[in-house]
Amino acid sequence: MTTATITLDSLIHQHADNIAYVAEMETPATNLGEFTHHLDYAADNFDQAHINGDDDLKTASTLLAETSEVEGAAREALLLRAATLLRIVPEMTDEYRDMVGD
Repeated sequence: MTTATITLDSLIHQHADNIAYVAEMETPATNLGEFTHHLDYAADNFDQAHINGDDDLKTASTLLAETSEVEGAAREALLLRAATLLRIVPEMTDEYRDMVGD
């Protein structure tokens, strides 16, 4: 069984649209700095909407920021953990869309 390699770019590509929507940003993030910034805003908006998972997004943001400080297996472990935490983003975003009527 083969598994896709998780990269920073793949995580950003996968989640940037949803996170930008919830963070109320005009354009999705295209790099680490923008993405962590958007994640932090989105986490705050999820918290204000009482949607569970905002703490996971804050943790994922921290883990992703730390990837720039390490290489190899340590970086892969951080990316994997962040990817696991970000799996809930589509469901959270759907719930948020339902709440704001968009």
